[in-house]
Order: sequence, then C-alpha cells, then structure tokens
Amino acid sequence: MPRQSFVIVFAACLFAVPVAAQTFGPPGQGAEQQALAAGPQPTDYEILGLTVKGVSDESMRSFVRQASGLSEGRTVTLPGDQAIARAIRKVYELGMFEDVEIVRERTVGDGVFLAIRVEGVPKLAEYSFTGIDEDEQEELRRKVPLVQRSPLREGEVARAKQAIRSYYRKEGFLRTSVKARRTKADNNTVALKFIVDRGQKAEVESINIAGNQQVSDDDLKDAMEKTREDRWWRFWKGEDFNPDGYEKDKQKVVNYYRNHGYYDAYLKTDSVQFVREGDDTDVVVDLKVHEGPKYHVRNVEWRGNTVIPDEQLTQALDLETGEVYDASKLKTNLQGNRQGTDVRGLYMDRGYMKFNVQKNVQMAPGDSLDLVFDVREGETYEFGDITIAGNTKTKEHVIRRELYTVPGQRFSRSAIQESIRRLSQLKYFTQESLTKGPGVQVDEEDQEVDLTYDVVEKSSDQLELSGTWAGQDYGLVLQLRFNFTNFSMQDLFEPDAWTPLPAGDGQDLSVSVQTSGSRYQRYSLSFKEPWFRGRPTPVGFSISYFRSNGGASRRVTTTDTTTVDRYLAKAGGRVFYNRRLDWPDDKFMLSTGFNYQRYNNNNYTSTLPFGVSQELALQLGLSRNSLDDPQFPGSGSKVDLSLDIAPPIGNLIQYHKWGLDTDWHVPLLNRVSLSFGAQYGYIGSLTGENVQFQRYLVGGSPFQQSYGTRFDQFGKDIMYMRGYPYRAIGPRLNGQPVGGRILNKYTSELSWLAVQSKRITAQPYLFLDAANTWNSFETFQPRQLYRSSGVGARVLVPMIGMVELAYGYNFDRFTPVARDQTGERDWTFQFTLGRGFD
Repeated sequence: MPRQSFVIVFAACLFAVPVAAQTFGPPGQGAEQQALAAGPQPTDYEILGLTVKGVSDESMRSFVRQASGLSEGRTVTLPGDQAIARAIRKVYELGMFEDVEIVRERTVGDGVFLAIRVEGVPKLAEYSFTGIDEDEQEELRRKVPLVQRSPLREGEVARAKQAIRSYYRKEGFLRTSVKARRTKADNNTVALKFIVDRGQKAEVESINIAGNQQVSDDDLKDAMEKTREDRWWRFWKGEDFNPDGYEKDKQKVVNYYRNHGYYDAYLKTDSVQFVREGDDTDVVVDLKVHEGPKYHVRNVEWRGNTVIPDEQLTQALDLETGEVYDASKLKTNLQGNRQGTDVRGLYMDRGYMKFNVQKNVQMAPGDSLDLVFDVREGETYEFGDITIAGNTKTKEHVIRRELYTVPGQRFSRSAIQESIRRLSQLKYFTQESLTKGPGVQVDEEDQEVDLTYDVVEKSSDQLELSGTWAGQDYGLVLQLRFNFTNFSMQDLFEPDAWTPLPAGDGQDLSVSVQTSGSRYQRYSLSFKEPWFRGRPTPVGFSISYFRSNGGASRRVTTTDTTTVDRYLAKAGGRVFYNRRLDWPDDKFMLSTGFNYQRYNNNNYTSTLPFGVSQELALQLGLSRNSLDDPQFPGSGSKVDLSLDIAPPIGNLIQYHKWGLDTDWHVPLLNRVSLSFGAQYGYIGSLTGENVQFQRYLVGGSPFQQSYGTRFDQFGKDIMYMRGYPYRAIGPRLNGQPVGGRILNKYTSELSWLAVQSKRITAQPYLFLDAANTWNSFETFQPRQLYRSSGVGARVLVPMIGMVELAYGYNFDRFTPVARDQTGERDWTFQFTLGRGFD
C-alpha cells in the first residue's frame, strides 16, 4: 500500500509540469488558470475558435488575435505547446495590458475553443502631491513625465518618483523619500498620489584640502561656486550641499590650478561624509590635490597655416614667451573671446567656416611648455539664402536692412554678431530669440551658408493714462501719452493695417497731452523715420507747446493798478537729419538739426526775462554706439559729442553749448556688468553778454518736480541725480536755484540682469554718483562734487515702458530748496520713467 501511494504521488508531480507550463501569464503575473490541462498526455488539437475577452471594441479584439500569432485552423499541442507561451508574451508586449492569459473554453473531438483573457492597463485619472507647498507642486508637474488619461504602468510611476527625487537632490535635499499611492476610480482608471518627504537639507560643514603647497585653501575654496562652507555671519543663506554642483566644482579646482600655470595638477581623491546631529545632516568634504610644478610658456609654433602669418596668430593668442601658462586664457583667445579677436574669429571672418585647430602641449626643460598648434584652414564659404521667420508685426525689409549677412558675400562671424546687435537696437524682439543666433544650414556642394533669423516679437509701444493731484493751484492734472516705436506712416490710409494702428515700418511716433484745463497745458508731437529714402539716415521732427496760467493766482495787479494775466508759455519745434558714417567704422553717426523756441514770460517769474524771447540754434553731433543692448547694456560703449550754436541774429537768444557724454559697460560675470559714465557740458556766450536761458540744473528725478516749478525747464538741461532733491545742486540767485554753465557728472553701476523674459525684464544695481555745476571758470572746482550712493532697479514692462526706482544716500550736505528738506545726509527714494538718471 505505501509503495502504491508513492507511485501515484510521483505520477501526479510528473504530469503537473506540463500543466504549469501552459498556464503562465505575463512577467510578474501569476498563472491561476489550468484549463489548458486536458490530461496527463499532450494531445494535438485544431483551434476551432479563438475569442478575446476583456475588451469591448471589435477592432481591438481583432488586433489582439493578430498579435498573438494564433488563428483558427492551426494545430496546437495541449498541454505544453510553446506557441501558447509565445502568444501570451506577444500580447503582453503590446504594453496595453497588465494581465494576459489563454484558457481552453471547451473541447469538441479533436478541436478546441480558446479564449485570450486580457486586463487592460489602467489609465491615469489624475495625480497629486502631499507634503510639499503649492509652488513646488507646480514645479514638479513640469518635471514629472506623466500624462493624464494615458496608460499608467509601473515604469511610468518609477520614473516619476525618480524625477521627484532628482529635483530635490538638486535643491540640496539628499534624503528625499517618495511613495506612490494608487486609488481605483471608474472605467479602469486610477488616481495617483505622491507622498513626498523632502527631509532636511545637508549643509557643508567644512571643506578640507590636502596636498596643496603653492595655492592656499581659500583660493581653492573660492574657485568652488556651488560648494561652500557654512559660516555664521552668512545668516541669510545656508550653504546647502548640491551633488551636481559639487561634481562641477571639483573640475573648477583643477581648472584654477591650470589657469595659474600648474599644467600637471589633478584631483587625487575626494570624499563626501554625511554627519548627522539629531535631525540635521551636515556634509564634510575632503579633497586631496596634486599640484606639480608651475609652468611657463617657452615657444609657440603654428603648423598648417597659409592664410594668416604666425606673428598675427600669436598676437591674437596673447601669450608671450616666459608668461605663466593659463589654460583658460589660451582657450578663450583660441576659440572665442568677447572682443572677437580670437584665432578662430580671424579665420571665420575671412570665410573659413570649417576652420579647426588642434592644440598640443609639449614639456620642455626647466618647467616650461612648448605650445604647438596644428591648423586646418579648410575652404572658404559664402552666405547663401537669408531667411526671416517669426516676424508677425515688423515688416521683413525693416529686419533685412539691419543685417550685415548679405547673400553672395564671404562668410563672417563678426557680420552675424553685428547683425544680432543691430536687431537688438531696434527693441522689437525678445533678447532670448536674438542671443541664440540664427539657424545655420551649410550647403557643402556650393560652399554656402544659409541663415534663418527666427525672431520673437515683443511689445515696445508705450501707453500712459494717468491723473495727478497738483494741489489747490492746479487741481487734477490728466495725462495721456503714447509712444509707437514701430509705426508705419506708409499704411496710414490702408484700412486693413489698423490693428489697432498701422505698424511694422520701424518709425517712431509719440504724442503727449497733459492738462488741467486752462490752468496748465502741455502738448507734444514727434516723428522719426530711421531709414530715409532707403538709407540709414534718420530724419524727423518734434513740436511742443506749454502754457501755465499761474494756478489760482493767475492775474496780478501792476504798479499802475492795471490787472493783467499772469502766465508763462513756450512753443517750439525741431527738425533733424542724421547720417551713419563708414569711417572710422559704421558705428559712428553724424547728426544735424535746427531747433526753434519761443518763450513768453508774462509777469510769471523774475528769474527769466519778461516778455517774448526767441532762439534758433544749429545742433551738430557726432556719436558712436557699440552697446549690445539699448535698454539693458552689458558690454560696449556709447559716446556723444554735441555742439549747439544759437547765433546773435536780431533779438534772438545767443549762446554756444558743448557737450560730451560717455557710457562704458564691462561684462564681469554672466548677466553681471560694471558701467562707468561721464557727462561734461559748457555753455558760453558768442557776444560776451549774459546767457539767461541756457543752464544746467542738477539733482532729483522728473517725478520730484512740482507743477509750479516747471518753468525751471525753460532753456534748461535737467541733469537728474540719485540721492539729491530736484534742483539741489548748483548756483543760486536770491536763494533760488538758477543752474550753472559748466557741468561735470559721473556715474558708476554694478548691475545684474536678474530677470529677462517676454513679460518683464528687471535689472537691480548698486550705484555711485558724483556731480556739480558751476557758473563760470572762476568758480570751477572739478574736485568739488556732490556724491551719492545706493541701490536701484530698472524694470521694463510692456505698454508701460522702463520704470526705474532708486534709493540713494547723499554723502554731502546741500542747501535746502523746499521747506520739507533739511539738507542733511539722508536716504532719498526716487522714481522715474525711462533711464532717467543716466
């Protein structure tokens, strides 16, 4: 009996093997069905029917049957046929189902009816986060690779969790845990919730450096930008450990050595240790460096160059014999520097687009290096098709006339760079679309380079509608001002072009109205055509009118008891014609203009001559502009030299006025620049008589002026200055500011372009200003300047324009102008539209 029982058990185990082989499901899924086990012996069957269960769509059922490889009429062996296993695997690999199995429904003689049972992958109904704030949730939604209503597989969930951990890892949270919780919803969908625990940030407790004999620890630590030791005095910012930044900082340490002559330097070992103190986690970084000797350049050799001589290439490299080896300087002057004087630039500006150079560093006796450069010049290329794309408002000819990349001309890198700078000066396109440069496509057969300038339009027009309460004398002053910088006078009579105004030809149109009724009125209109008759010769005109009736007390009684109106009026106009020069270079502009002004001081103020005064001045100017951006320059310069001559014709006002305005910008870091500016001015007399109208007034901002003092602008140059009230600096007459005839003004800024987008651009800065104005050379003391310093910001908002805020401290006392001023050292907040303090 026991032997018989053993045989039965053994036979059952033996026949169970093929049964299990016929009932497996997809990877990771258990096989519960054993319907394909017909008996202990494999038997051949003809498939009489093959159905698909688990999907309702007939086309999907047909698709599953086709993917399985099984069909009616085919013979299979049950159990044990590998065709069944392959069919299950093929259906599962479609990626549409999370469970697949094939079962035998019934057997008819030598035939069998099979069913493919599938369970679809659930779709993602929604996903959410817990444990983090809303801002982080919005950021993670851009990082997590999940799409609602799409199939949700385990792989997608795993990748989403990894994306969350990677995001927080970069933010300094090294121990972030992420759990995913599924909740079933209707129609085979699931809701997914990520439970996020960021943990604590790990701060850098210390950085220990070993092996450095010639370079100090502080210099090496300063070379690391993202990995810095936590210090108590830096209370506003914890030095969190960033793994990605640490990997880059290790290379920066090596680069520091190689930029200071240590060509053999490398990082021998490094380690990061986590130290836990309660709930806090700190990081200790250990670095061990190998310095090696300090090398100098012995020889520089060029091989393969036929177009440019060795001497010129070595001069562009700017490495002299005996100089300490500097890897960064070598790379910059070889491949590309800001000035465009690098070796690659010399060749590319001659059409050698495929120029290549291989650097070889060879050891020489006495800790010296020989630099050998193998040059491959290649063939010259020309510009081919130049395509403009993305200009939805600006007409194509307005863009093309600014381009220096002309079809048929020799390829030039500097021509592309200058074209980008010229387009930036227009202020019609986003800086991001310009700085990326044009798209390049090379035709090797014709040796041509096709360019595509893909621009993104931005709003450069300005509209201002405002009201200001100007006190009891003037009441409510309303202002309407609009400035269209891309106007089209040619389309003025085209009905389809009014959207809302004709635009696209690059013309400037500005209109301003400011009034409080009969008490105060100011009107102005200006127009400029930047390309007159198809050439870069800007022409234009401006007209203006101003009248103030003196507020509430606009009538006075004279000595003979006659009552007369008390008002001040000014009317004038200007026409100008500018011309771009070709020499010394095409960044020079020569300007010519005529300016007419008519003043009428009808018993308004004793600081100006009573009655009507007129002037007609010839205005000449020479300027050079190489700024990379007209509103937020980071490099380049702008220099303006001007001369105004008002001849003594009849009773016209006479004077001559000289001006020099310079502005220099030097890039320091990415989006960080240092600027210096200087303004000099002198107003003299052609006849020796006193010049009463022309003066320099220094101090304040436009919004610090009251409407009762607007007459101070008659014939005056207003030099706004941060940190001081309006008109605070300069000569006085009977205690009232009258301005000076000699001007010295200096400005310096350290600025950072913090935000640059289509919606808003913001540039905070630190400033240091100094200025003064004097009445004559007898009182001129160029070292006697009023100084100020502080912080500020420029913000460019579409339709509003440039808004500038400044908070400055005056280092020097001044004589108060108004009753609410003390003249002592103090902080002053100032506000203006445009770059009002330049």
